[in-house]
Amino acid sequence: LRSLASATRETLLRQARGLATSAVIASGGSPMFNTPGKESTPRRFCVVGSGPAGMYAADRLLAAFGEDARVDVIEKLPTPFGLVRSGVAPDHAGTKSVVNRFDGILRDPRVTYLGNVSFGEHVGLDDLFARYSATVLCYGAEGDKKLGVPGEDLPGSHSAREFVGWYNGDPRCVKDLDGPLRRALGCAEGDTAVIFGLGNVAVDCARMLLRAPEHLASTDVCQHALEALRRSTVRRVVMVGRRGVAQGAFSPKELRELLNLPGVRVTVDPKELALEPEDEADLAAQRPRRRAYEAIVKSIESPPAGVEADLRPGQVEGGRELVLKFLRSPTEFLPSADGKNSVRSVDLAVNRLEGAAGSRKAVPTGEKERLDRVSLVLRSVGYKGLPAKGVKEGFPFDHERGVVPNVAGRVMEKMGGYPTHVTGVYVAGWLKRGPTGIIGTNLHCAEETVESIAEDAANGRLRRPDYRFKGKGVRPLLESRGVRVVDAEGWGRIDAAERAAGEAAGKPREKFVSVDSMVRTALAIGEN
Repeated sequence: LRSLASATRETLLRQARGLATSAVIASGGSPMFNTPGKESTPRRFCVVGSGPAGMYAADRLLAAFGEDARVDVIEKLPTPFGLVRSGVAPDHAGTKSVVNRFDGILRDPRVTYLGNVSFGEHVGLDDLFARYSATVLCYGAEGDKKLGVPGEDLPGSHSAREFVGWYNGDPRCVKDLDGPLRRALGCAEGDTAVIFGLGNVAVDCARMLLRAPEHLASTDVCQHALEALRRSTVRRVVMVGRRGVAQGAFSPKELRELLNLPGVRVTVDPKELALEPEDEADLAAQRPRRRAYEAIVKSIESPPAGVEADLRPGQVEGGRELVLKFLRSPTEFLPSADGKNSVRSVDLAVNRLEGAAGSRKAVPTGEKERLDRVSLVLRSVGYKGLPAKGVKEGFPFDHERGVVPNVAGRVMEKMGGYPTHVTGVYVAGWLKRGPTGIIGTNLHCAEETVESIAEDAANGRLRRPDYRFKGKGVRPLLESRGVRVVDAEGWGRIDAAERAAGEAAGKPREKFVSVDSMVRTALAIGEN
């Protein structure tokens, strides 16, 4: 069946190439598909998105096609590097050092950075088809998975992605959430933040809420967030997972850092640390989870420095407390009674685990619990990819998984009932595989995609850009549409200004938090 499908696919492609080429030549244009040995050089590629996946894709394209490569990198924001800039926690500066490599890629004379360009709004896929041999979509996962419970959209309830973007200076998150988050953090009626999820993003959020603000002052945390955290009334953070301690997704290193915060008491119900044989098997099968479990047990037996020995669980007083709750699922968020309608209580269902090792499932027991004095709820149950706005209807997208259907990075659509590659369109990163992995995972992901591009180039299956655009890419079109493009030189001005402002404040940088201020700095608007 696979052989038949492949043969049928090749037949359809040959027919499509012949019909398309005949039609275009008859109208006075140029062929849309490559012919082996007739590709003009240099080849020009477009990468949509400048996060880790996009930067690694650009790097691999330069390596694969050498001096013949020209790569345009399109980015929605004026600033590059995606979640490395707006997703990595401020107190994890070492993780951000990868931007040095990415900066080197942008400085390569074969690369053109086009920031402040919204794919689907300022430029569409058809515009790219006509100008590039191949386009690689790397714009990531810009949405969030929902919990699906009543009251989830009450004021004070947000996604972890939004919270992370707020303290890291993502202009979109700052614009929409600065006021609501300041109110939630400064609420006099609530001292508890609840985080749903046990992954590393949830751990980052908990650490930012519990770490003493003076220990953040020398990081690149944004000033508005630092001020809000200094005034925060949150003294208790409750992390909630629907399954057991043996199924937690946090990494041991990040978890230990959270558990060892000075002056923070760690509270866990001992009954929730009890392991059944299936849980023991899960821990034995995944050593990182075993280390995470041992770190939790140790934190209870040997509290970090600064924790009062006689402080009872739930008795926060002047200190801070981290509560880990396993085997719990949210059922409803309840509003305050003061007429402001903000979230103030969270109802939880108590679960038990069923199933074999490796496939344990949470099942409700019928018991209920309530968390009171809640001022902030963060859901950290996963990012989700979204189709780009403005992309023509019918472009392949798996809405359930939040990814673009692909095989080894080749974007696939159904033609005549068979999966067929959309010629010249590829995908990498979270948009390709879903929101999984670490920064380095994107390197291997991009390598696979670029290998597919190189293979297609060798077989004459890339697109042939329209000769009328003279190999200049999409920048002339953007300028004709009045888009204020921020290039690599403009990004350099932003970078220098942020570093100078940071140096004055005793920190690595002070980020711009509005697109307008970024663009004005990049284009040197207002300077004499």
